[in-house]
Amino acid sequence: MKNLFFLFVFFLIISPATAQERLTVDGNLIKTPDGFPVTLRGVSLCSLDWHNPLALAESIFKEKWDINTLRLPVQVSEWKKSKPDEYINDRIDPAVALCKKHKIYCIIDWHDIRPWDDRSANKDLQDFWARVAPRYSNNRNIIYEIFNEPTTPKDKTVENWNNWRNQVQLWVDDIRKVAPDTLLLIGSPHWSQMTNFAADYPVRGENLAYTAHIYPNYKSHEWDSLFGDAAEKVPVFLTEWGWSESKDADNQIQGNIEEYALPLRRYLDDRPAIHWTAWSYDPKCGPAMLGNDSQMGKFVKDWLAQPHAD
Repeated sequence: MKNLFFLFVFFLIISPATAQERLTVDGNLIKTPDGFPVTLRGVSLCSLDWHNPLALAESIFKEKWDINTLRLPVQVSEWKKSKPDEYINDRIDPAVALCKKHKIYCIIDWHDIRPWDDRSANKDLQDFWARVAPRYSNNRNIIYEIFNEPTTPKDKTVENWNNWRNQVQLWVDDIRKVAPDTLLLIGSPHWSQMTNFAADYPVRGENLAYTAHIYPNYKSHEWDSLFGDAAEKVPVFLTEWGWSESKDADNQIQGNIEEYALPLRRYLDDRPAIHWTAWSYDPKCGPAMLGNDSQMGKFVKDWLAQPHAD
């Protein structure tokens, strides 16, 4: 009975109305200021530049997708093409305002995919967060995802994690000088798939959670060791998951409902402390829930409409 009540409390409070309050981390949970655990669930856009993103975001609410979180990727190539102030005013500000209007949380995602120790990657990241982190630090519904997918080193070792952690600590400390309370999401090397090391070797600081990106190339028997076990100790957020049934899809994302989506849903429904945003709410960027992968879109929308665990 106790576990059933625990699940009920989690799912009772995942309504978008919770986005009026700043979230905090307590152990492996993310909580509202009154101490209730919350499960963040939603979708990720592909970009704040491509395919009319603000119209796409508005359609989420017109089509009644029951999200409480929207991920807003800032594609590095597009950011660097623009003047920073113009990008912020024309792209990020309107998206943040839309999230506030609909009373949901939004994740500002520095959507870089590079080696984390690349000098240019480090400079670009620092320049971005130096501008963006202080701008939204007083917004209670804002979450920052510091680095989307560091690529190398690919070997999943404690040494590689700790080298990465030392660098992340510098970024976290810098952001904390201007955004002391904002919930921060921390990725990891190998395309944010070293999450398990965060449990025993966490980054220092408050209000920190750890991301994982899980596609069909990782089978269900691997999920515990990739992120599930870590979620028993630290907050874990799957900021990307999805699949494509297209024969032309990349091997990493090629999958189906029976072998990937349903097992993942059961896994996450049994673990309401794990948060997620599905990739991607877009007509072209695969897995494209509004395009060739509409079966995934229907699956995600139906799941969001049923907040209680099966």
